[in-house]
Amino acid sequence: MNSDSRSSAGTAADWRAPLLAGITLRPAAERAANRLGWPDYDGRSALRWGEGMIVGIPAVAAVWDFTVHGGSFGEADAAAFAAAAATALATRRPLVSLLRSGGTRLQEGVAGLVGLPRAALALAALDDAGIGHLAVADQPTTGGVWVTIGSRGDLRCAITGATVGFTGPRVVEAMTGTPPPAESHRAASALAAGLVDAMPTPDTVADWLRRALTALAPPALPTSEQPARPKDPAPPGDPAAPSRPTARTGAARTGAARTGWEQVRAARTAARPDGADLVQRLLPDGVDLVGADRAVAARVGALRGAGRTAVVVAVGARRGGAPGPDGYRLLIRAVRLAGKLGFGLVTLVDTPGAAADAPAEAGGIAAAIGDAMAAVVACPAPTVAIVHGEGGSGGALAAAVTDAVAMTPDSYFTALSPEGAAATLRIPVSRAADGAGLRPADLYRLGFADRLLAGGDPDTIAEAVVTLLDDLCGQDPDTRRRHRWGRWSTELGNSL
Repeated sequence: MNSDSRSSAGTAADWRAPLLAGITLRPAAERAANRLGWPDYDGRSALRWGEGMIVGIPAVAAVWDFTVHGGSFGEADAAAFAAAAATALATRRPLVSLLRSGGTRLQEGVAGLVGLPRAALALAALDDAGIGHLAVADQPTTGGVWVTIGSRGDLRCAITGATVGFTGPRVVEAMTGTPPPAESHRAASALAAGLVDAMPTPDTVADWLRRALTALAPPALPTSEQPARPKDPAPPGDPAAPSRPTARTGAARTGAARTGWEQVRAARTAARPDGADLVQRLLPDGVDLVGADRAVAARVGALRGAGRTAVVVAVGARRGGAPGPDGYRLLIRAVRLAGKLGFGLVTLVDTPGAAADAPAEAGGIAAAIGDAMAAVVACPAPTVAIVHGEGGSGGALAAAVTDAVAMTPDSYFTALSPEGAAATLRIPVSRAADGAGLRPADLYRLGFADRLLAGGDPDTIAEAVVTLLDDLCGQDPDTRRRHRWGRWSTELGNSL
């Protein structure tokens, strides 16, 4: 079989087996709940992890199985990955991610999508402690797993012939109407764009891993300073376990009678201001932060009707806009400014998803989204997200991992655009939307949204922003940040 067309099924047990011979894999994670009621969904994890030796070097390995729901990443997978990273942290062993995944587990909707910030936070802890993370992207590695884990490895490679990218080629065609160029979304194009560091074959990846693990090995600690082995993760309900905040307000019922597809159409067609207009209305005397991608707008200044200064970022600035890498870099710049000066950060979310074309891939869209998500969730300042239109996939979630999330009546949030989900699951678009749990009332019930606004006009949004920031600024900063960490490092609390 030509290496450029080899399938995951054909390589499920080949070159990784010798590498993993010295790794003792832990039992499979507990199955995820079927929160959206998908027929016959079993919630199995596609991720196994364990400790031991890889190419003769102590390591922790996280291993994806593409034969389980296409290697997709859901609640159980997020819990397993977090546990693997915690063990790498405690033992000071590098983490090796062996990736084969189509992205987020769509049968879990937003409940699966929020596994991405859990992974980002787990890797952030490794960054803080100086523990290395290697990512090996095999056929295929796309979607949220590439965004949050693969593209954020300290050192990363893609196996020759593998499909690698933010959005899979079939989903790109469904979402844009045009298939990507044949040379796009390949290991070779990722290497040419500097998105990976090497392109070994299955026969040579062991040598690359040996050199990479050696380069990232931490200095040996004296025996007296060796860290203790971590305890097992705290069970749900344990006071030591981080949890999502339970106090939420303003559960409006507007739009609750719509179907999911009707909600999507309302978000796309209803009369409402664009993000760029809202930025200007919220900060009429502010100063713009300008980036190369006009799909994102940012401004700093005094909030209208309040004596409080804030940084406001619209992702995206115009309806239907798909931010590219430069847009997420502008978001990062705005986040850093808010954190440095202690200003509130307000994100206005209205995008069907990040740019999914070949230039975006070559420009590092996956890493840009992952970097933005990590920056927002770690921002030291109070943070608020207002979803006032479309909220599609990780491209929207990167701007929404905040202290508080509010939604307007004509908004939605989903793991992938209905068109992309329909292409992935091979079902009609309307069915994909209706089963996604994407309406504001659904997301409030699931525990994703904290507040549902009565309207989407600038006055209502401005009032909500001021109220939410006033409440957050009145909290102890350390407590507030612990709450945010708990919110985005644990699963959603409810089911539909």
